[in-house]
Parts: sequence; structure tokens; C-alpha cells
Amino acid sequence: MRYLIAIVLLPLFLLLSGGSDVSAAETLRAGVDYERITPPVPRSGTKPEVVEVFNFKCPHCSSLAPHTAEWAEKNKDRIDFRSVPVYWGKQTDIPVRAYFAAEFLGKGEAMKQAIFQAHFSNSADIENIEEMTFLAEATGMDAQSFRSQMNSFGVSAKISQAKALQTAFRASSTPTLVINGRYQVLPGRHARGGAEGVDYSRLFTILETLVNQ
Repeated sequence: MRYLIAIVLLPLFLLLSGGSDVSAAETLRAGVDYERITPPVPRSGTKPEVVEVFNFKCPHCSSLAPHTAEWAEKNKDRIDFRSVPVYWGKQTDIPVRAYFAAEFLGKGEAMKQAIFQAHFSNSADIENIEEMTFLAEATGMDAQSFRSQMNSFGVSAKISQAKALQTAFRASSTPTLVINGRYQVLPGRHARGGAEGVDYSRLFTILETLVNQ
């Protein structure tokens, strides 16, 4: 009798003790919670990787950026997180060049946030080199070094690489998060909800699940 009772109570015990988390992880569905990238994009790192494809004039990217920055910092020892800025249409590559130049000078994340702030809060012209130089100085960079980096071969190579990744990842909108070169997550579609249109708790649950697959 005690054996039968144990069998009956086991599923309830698992549910109350955390079994529900496992079940929730297993219920992620392609086409609903993420999209598969076929074929997968090869990568060289050994740690799980999350790539954020974004555009500096995208308001949803601006809203997402502080959340991904915080999550990336918290998980930097176990996850490689990369920001890949893209541009299209009549946009110029100036803010993208500014970001990569700042990255080479050790100020990439600070410059990324500064460009978003300048565009969306201060209505600054982020496609103006003088404005980008002003932001570079405001984030602690030397103006001459920054301008030199903007026109460097290294920055041009980074832009070419970003374009190639955008194509390989099939990123046709921003923001797009790519996990291990295999999965694509669109925050506004796959984690819809919340005041900003994204349920961030849900979003990072999806990311945490996919980085371990």
C-alpha cells in the first residue's frame, strides 16, 4: 500500500520540488519560442554564444540594450556575448564605425549606450562624425585616436564581418538574438508582453534554455 501511495505522490513531489522547471524547459517550441537557423552558422568558441544583432536607429534595440548588457555582464564567465550592429536602407555606416572604433579602444559598451541615448533622448544626428567624436570624448576616448580607428582597416573588416553574419543568421529585423549559431530569438515575437512589448523574464528563460542545448 505504501508503495502505491509513493507512486501516486511522486509526480506531485517532482512538480513541487522543481520538476516543473525541467518540463518548462522542454516545452520550448520552434516557430513559437524561437526559430531554427538552417544550416547552422559555424563558430570557433567553446563556450555558449549569444549574438545580439541590432540597429542604432531601432527603438526596440535601444530598449533591449540595457537588459542584455546586464545579463551579459552577469554571465560573462560562462557565455560569450557579442553585439553586432547593422545598418540598411538609406542609413550610413557612421554609428556602426563609431561603435567598432570604440570597441577597439576598450569602450564599446559605453559607446553603444551613448549612441542610443544621443539618438533617442537627445535627438542627436548619430550619422554625423563630429557628433560621434563628441560622444567618444564624453565616454573617455581620445578624439584623434577615435577618428583614426573609425577609418582603420580593422573597423572596415568588422563592418564586413557584421554584414556577413547578418546574412548567415538570416536577420531581417532587429533586434535579433542568435544562440550558438543555431537558434534565432526575436524578443517582440517570441517573448511578447510587458510594458515595453517584451517579457524580459520570459526572454532570458528562453535564452538560458537554448544556450544549454
